Amino acid sequence: MMRSLARYGRLLSLGAAFALAACAAPAAGPGGTAEQLAGTTWRLDQLNGQPAVALPGDGAPTLLFAADQPRVSGNGGCNQFNGQYTQSGEALRMGPLASTRRACVDEAGNRQETAYLRALESTTRFSATAEQLLLYAGDQVVARLWRNEGSTS
Repeated sequence: MMRSLARYGRLLSLGAAFALAACAAPAAGPGGTAEQLAGTTWRLDQLNGQPAVALPGDGAPTLLFAADQPRVSGNGGCNQFNGQYTQSGEALRMGPLASTRRACVDEAGNRQETAYLRALESTTRFSATAEQLLLYAGDQVVARLWRNEGSTS
């Protein structure tokens, strides 16, 4: 009887340890998978906690994850950019990014584009839902983007 109580106690302890480990582990963000990134286009909403600057014309910063290869491209607001990305689970790295070199019409656009490209290259992980993409540098959200209409997946 004592052996069976001791064995039962060890099983309970082991079960409790697994339950605690599961609670302590960071929850995977909904949709933190390559399938949600591949073939999608996103539009910048916030950059480093500030609303994105509205630019003349269709100059809103965008981010496109290619469907068939680990490449990103987009519009920084004034210039087109592209580069490679690597993704494993929630970990995400982009860069180096290359861009065209046109000047924006207004200085706020130039500052935002520079900060946007830096934020993309500083990204270390992401979380995604069907409609929203958050890019993190460490624990800090550096960009919040919304899925463009007509984007796949």
